[in-house]
Amino acid sequence: MKKFIFITISFICLFGCGKKEVEKLAEKKAASEKIPAASKPGEEIGFIKNEQGFIVHMKDIKILLKHLSSSINQQNWDDIKNDTKKLKDASPVVFTGANKKDLPKEFVNLDVQFHLNALELISACQERNKDRAQAAFFKVVNSCDECHAKFNPKESSTSWFQ
Repeated sequence: MKKFIFITISFICLFGCGKKEVEKLAEKKAASEKIPAASKPGEEIGFIKNEQGFIVHMKDIKILLKHLSSSINQQNWDDIKNDTKKLKDASPVVFTGANKKDLPKEFVNLDVQFHLNALELISACQERNKDRAQAAFFKVVNSCDECHAKFNPKESSTSWFQ
């Protein structure tokens, strides 16, 4: 019984529930939605300070998502745990190299949605629920698609992911 309690407490400490992170991201999204969007679909992406670095990070996310998709299908929970940690740390807003206040609000909102969906995916994977993990995974991919549709129309659908 002691061993079970120790393992349970260790598991909770290791993974946490992420509620505080979800609440913070939801608050940020609500606050940023009050300000009208400053960009238009197909607008030039002039707000990225380090375009080459941004592209490298976006390609890293693409590779990570491909690996994560395969891991979810195979139910390889150890790889999923590692990949979701990396996904949680990925931030298109940070990768721009610009100050958040200088970015289009719509771009920041999409980044927040990406993180909310990533947290949902992490939660589903912690439960080792393949169906819920796949549904949450496609929410993450859809948030990527939505951003690409508005800021990179050349890659506006999941065809970039295939």
